[in-house]
Amino acid sequence: MHNLKLHHIGVATRSIAKELPVFEALGYKKCSQAFVDPGQKIRGVFIAAPNQPLLELLENTESTGPLDSCLKNGIKFYHFSYVVDSIEPVLETFVREQRARVVVPVTAAVYFQRICFVMLPNMMLVELVECAAGEPVVPLQI
Repeated sequence: MHNLKLHHIGVATRSIAKELPVFEALGYKKCSQAFVDPGQKIRGVFIAAPNQPLLELLENTESTGPLDSCLKNGIKFYHFSYVVDSIEPVLETFVREQRARVVVPVTAAVYFQRICFVMLPNMMLVELVECAAGEPVVPLQI
């Protein structure tokens, strides 16, 4: 498989404001400005803690949205996100060798140049992210 580097773990929440104090008790702090991605109908913020994986807290921007099925089933860890140099060759490998299904085609995003979501046969959602040249891989600390 391609040289995948874990970037972050997406965490589905009903309310970022209510969820954040729980993660702060674990040592996490906001490391990005809050953002809205109207194309995905989500609001989010990145949080970080020393020696812990970067997390992306996410909530729907509308009363119903893409996080509903996860939240309904009690799933909080929504996706694993990996930084890749170029999405297309990795995506081809996932589809051909892992029988992954493309859930969100390659598209522009708020924090990254391009993203894509695939569902693996075991129902694990994987986000592939591509950064623009010179763009930091981790959101800036605030």
